[in-house]
Amino acid sequence: MTKQRILYVILPFITMVIALLITYWLNQVYAEAFGIQGVDYSYIFLDFNNLIPFIDWTIYPYVSAYLFWPLTFFYVGYRSKRNVYTILLISLVTFTICGIWYFFFQSDVQAWRETSGLFFRPMTDLNFTERLVMTIYNSAGPRNALPSMHCVMCWVAICGVRLDKKMPLPAKLFIIILSVVIMISTQTTKQHYIIDTIAAVAICEAAYWILKKSPAVNGLEHFYSQINGKLGIDWDGQI
Repeated sequence: MTKQRILYVILPFITMVIALLITYWLNQVYAEAFGIQGVDYSYIFLDFNNLIPFIDWTIYPYVSAYLFWPLTFFYVGYRSKRNVYTILLISLVTFTICGIWYFFFQSDVQAWRETSGLFFRPMTDLNFTERLVMTIYNSAGPRNALPSMHCVMCWVAICGVRLDKKMPLPAKLFIIILSVVIMISTQTTKQHYIIDTIAAVAICEAAYWILKKSPAVNGLEHFYSQINGKLGIDWDGQI
């Protein structure tokens, strides 16, 4: 049973990853192909943005998100069949909203990144942490910033905690605290403006309240349960 409680999450997780790649990566490709620069939204809450310092070591919680998100998704799924399909639905809806926004209202944070000062020094002068920051800058690109996908995923994780009333307190605290730290790191690494975070949280929170009892959750559960049942990896959802 323990093995099934892990394996049945694989297909929903793959679905979420594919949706994330379509939302984020395809919009990047589209923007690059057509030379779309995007809008610098720093003017929104400009005074607050100007107060945010660049803290290079916060790149570590930032990149930890890539491991944190899958582990949280599987942990939620390990504990509750209903909850994992709920956060899957929330993810798919929020990704779709973000993807549409990226397509029509592309953003650009290159000027924000350059305030880190790293662009005015040779790569040979950068320490390991600073090189890691530059690697993320180069791999992620300056677009697709509003809303912040990092913050969307972290808030989805927090939604998973809120859905599970019986989740152990240490696990709850770990997920919530690390999610908040990662969200803060999007600011201090100069990857996002504060409006990017606000928009991400607002979209996610709205989706949570609208979808947490939606019949669409039952539809997702039925669809994946049929497939997983044929594969012999489904379970009854009861701990």
